[in-house]
Amino acid sequence: MHPIAKLITVLLVGATMLASAAAQALTPTREQVRKSWEKRFQDRDKNRDGKVSLEEYLAFQGAESPLRRQFLEYEFRKYDRNGDGFITHEEHWAPVSLEDEFRGVDKNRDGRISPDEFLQGERLFRRLDRNNDGVITWDEYSDAYRQRRNRK
Repeated sequence: MHPIAKLITVLLVGATMLASAAAQALTPTREQVRKSWEKRFQDRDKNRDGKVSLEEYLAFQGAESPLRRQFLEYEFRKYDRNGDGFITHEEHWAPVSLEDEFRGVDKNRDGRISPDEFLQGERLFRRLDRNNDGVITWDEYSDAYRQRRNRK
């Protein structure tokens, strides 16, 4: 199994376990959720300038391996919606959309995902690249997501 696929599998299993444990606990109030998210933002904003840089994000998350750093950079790009190199309060609070996910993978923001930008393995890349032109476009990415949702 590809190392990135292993990482994603571990993250999904962990998320499933956390979700199961959370379901047994009381549902947090809106105020508790707001305070938790605010604390998360403040913990990452080490210089207290009201925005989180990639360096602050990586330092907080601990990018100890190249693979983890690559994943964290993707996560950062997903939230840095305007591409200015910072996550603001507004970007931090906004729900993540499928477009955000695509933009996060599209490292150079050229509107196409190349194999070196894609973190989930060659086989999935080939499946998503329906026209076999060596890149995944927004149409291919979003169509695959819709097809997956329709199968459920």
